[in-house]
Amino acid sequence: MNTDPTTKLAKRALAQLSMLSAQLLLGMAVNLIGLPSETQGGSKLATTIFLIIHAGIGVGLLAGSLMTIKRARSVAPRFVKHAWTGVALVAITFAAGALTAIQKSNWWSYAMAVGFLATFWLYGAMYIHVDRLRRANS
Repeated sequence: MNTDPTTKLAKRALAQLSMLSAQLLLGMAVNLIGLPSETQGGSKLATTIFLIIHAGIGVGLLAGSLMTIKRARSVAPRFVKHAWTGVALVAITFAAGALTAIQKSNWWSYAMAVGFLATFWLYGAMYIHVDRLRRANS
């Protein structure tokens, strides 16, 4: 197992990107089918399952964003700043998602989409920069 800090941070950023990708697909499925309160039968069951998994991955993204800080500390201060920005973006996006479900407001859904995009770009840029650093140090 590779214990290089840059490799660990790159893998952590990639894990965040993978979870964000799953979030997009699950969120779109719920959006297309409708919230559980808006559906019946098999559609209600499917959208309920998708929404539960979507929320679970959201919790995983929060935990992962905190783990990213720990990994970034052993690489470079600039990545720690990016990691803290990731925590903020994930938390804001998570809150927007919760408010979307509670208030059934398309505006909160829009805020969640903006948060998703900003978070995806942040972890994507982090992955690229850390991977370049890792390759340069190899």
